[in-house]
Order: sequence, then structure tokens, then C-alpha cells
Amino acid sequence: MTITIPGVGDLPPVVDHVPAGLSCWGTVDGETPISVIVEAPATADDLDLPFIAGVLAARDRLEATARAAVDDAFRDRPGFSPDGVADPGFTFHPGRDWLIRFADVAAPGLDELGVMVVFRGEEVIGVDDLADPEELHGHEDE
Repeated sequence: MTITIPGVGDLPPVVDHVPAGLSCWGTVDGETPISVIVEAPATADDLDLPFIAGVLAARDRLEATARAAVDDAFRDRPGFSPDGVADPGFTFHPGRDWLIRFADVAAPGLDELGVMVVFRGEEVIGVDDLADPEELHGHEDE
């Protein structure tokens, strides 16, 4: 089943490598990947497509908000520089929580998986470096 986001268009279902219980849709708008993920028992009917369309219509402003949040969160981290993130992708779920994942991060320990900024509506509620703690701190159990 294809979903349609107003102002963006149709997002076809993603069928490869999707775990049981998840439904996924995706597209690339310009150079920006857009993903929608629904976990059972929720369905596509639980998506707020007009909300998603509103976020994507304001993507430049919200991406700037996410970049500022990353800069605030990591400014004291060795090797991190302001505006050291690139390649944003937008991911949505049912409800008003969504995220931007910057796949390209120019900082040691952050460059493998990137950085994720979580929003509720238009408010940033979290920044996650997605790094494996063992990679950052060594194998403390050894």
C-alpha cells in the first residue's frame, strides 16, 4: 500500500529487510531521504499525514533547529566543529514524534552511525550520538 504525503507525493512501501511487525515507506525528495515507519498494532491509518506534510514544508527551518541542537549537544566534544553534520534524513512514526538523522558527522566516534535529533512537534526533545559506547570508551569489561 502506497501512502501519499500532501506536497511530497506518493511513498511506496519498503519491502526489503523489514522486520516482522513493521511497515515502512520511503522516498527521496530532492536529496533528502524521507521514511515513515509504523510498528504493529498501529497501522498507516494512524499516521498524521498533514502533520508530516507540515514538517516537510518547514524542513529548512527544522533542519536548522536540529543542527543547532547538535552543535549545543556536542560543542565540547573533542574533534567536533560547528556545522559538522550533513546528509539529513527525516523519519516519521504515528503521532507527533519524529526525527532527523544526520548520516555524515565530522567528529571521531560519531562518524559511523551519525547523530539523531528527536522532535515532538517542532520542539527538540533529544539528541543521540548513536555511537557504540564500547567504541568511544574502550572495552571496559575486559
